[in-house]
Amino acid sequence: MRTTDRAAAEAAAERAALLGTPEGQRLADWLRTGGLTGTVLHRAVTDQTTPVVRSGEITALHMFPLAFRELGSPALGSHHRCWCAATTAVQQTHWPALLPEHPELIALRLIQHVLPCARYPEKDPDVCSVLPLLAQSPGASGPATSLVVAGGLGVQRQEDRIAAVDALLLLAAQKKLDPGALATDLGALMLIGIVAPSRLAESLGTAASTGAYRTVWTVLRDALPPLLSKDLSPAESRGLGELLTVAAECAERTGAQGVIPGLDPIAARRGSSRLVSQARRLRAALAGT
Repeated sequence: MRTTDRAAAEAAAERAALLGTPEGQRLADWLRTGGLTGTVLHRAVTDQTTPVVRSGEITALHMFPLAFRELGSPALGSHHRCWCAATTAVQQTHWPALLPEHPELIALRLIQHVLPCARYPEKDPDVCSVLPLLAQSPGASGPATSLVVAGGLGVQRQEDRIAAVDALLLLAAQKKLDPGALATDLGALMLIGIVAPSRLAESLGTAASTGAYRTVWTVLRDALPPLLSKDLSPAESRGLGELLTVAAECAERTGAQGVIPGLDPIAARRGSSRLVSQARRLRAALAGT
């Protein structure tokens, strides 16, 4: 905690103690001991290569009301269970205010709402509306934020994808975006069919059009190889040409060079389909030709 934050916390603790109530003293003790610390979330991959994020019990929240205690319970964030029926988008918009310094705890719960809506028709409109608020939280982002934004970029409803793009750009502007983690999550979600390349292409194309070509390229550079290296069926490769179009434009505008694993075999195919032509375009851009 910074010195200025520590001084403000001590001043607030003194005022809380002056209330003379058990609740005031509890808040004073909380502020003086540094508040919520030791929150650790871990990214994992299931046997089906499905990315998940786990958290253990956070006992420091046991003293608080139920809404806070639930945020401290052990949780598993994946697409296997949808909580859309349990809460509404209006309720979710208030979640970042509960623990603004710990957006990962909120993102972990949002995963259960967002990922199912990337794979199935949405039952909960505005499922991603809270993501820009989450991205603006003062706390550090991590694996849960990465996974929920990755899912948001591929949800079926366009308005929700735009909200996820806003979150992506906000995180990048604050230097809180981990492009490698986001790329890993996007690659995994595309491989298991949760995020469609065509929807992701639209989202990242929108982000790039704001001028964030380097950010988008950094993400696509690492997200594409798992998909390009797989022997995809025609159905699985649908939309991949559009995604390569975004990648090629970003590479051209940023002057990126290098090799993308799996790109050469596609570029060497016969024909002039969008997939093949954009693979050749990207290969040429990376070769500086």
